[in-house]
Amino acid sequence: MEKVIIALSAAVLIFGLVGCAGNGGADTAADDNAMDETVTFTGVISEISGTSAIVTPNEGEPIRSSGDKVSITIEEGAFSVGDVVKVEHYPEVMESYPLQIRMISIEKVE
Repeated sequence: MEKVIIALSAAVLIFGLVGCAGNGGADTAADDNAMDETVTFTGVISEISGTSAIVTPNEGEPIRSSGDKVSITIEEGAFSVGDVVKVEHYPEVMESYPLQIRMISIEKVE
């Protein structure tokens, strides 16, 4: 009986380790390419609270298909409500409200 319990425990341990091994890096190249791709949108800062800001993307921006407000992090004091900005970010959009993105950069548009 002890041998059966030990064999079952070993099998569970082996299956657990194999399951945690992932895909062996098969998608690594695709993941790296996704990290190289970026997108931008232009919009107006509508709210600021410390280092958090809400940007309302301009009409016609593709991100508007997911939502009308985007939460970003800014340097405190660097921007004001009403500033027109261009935001560069990774393509993934977290569809909460407001939307969340992984921002790369932000710059004022004159």
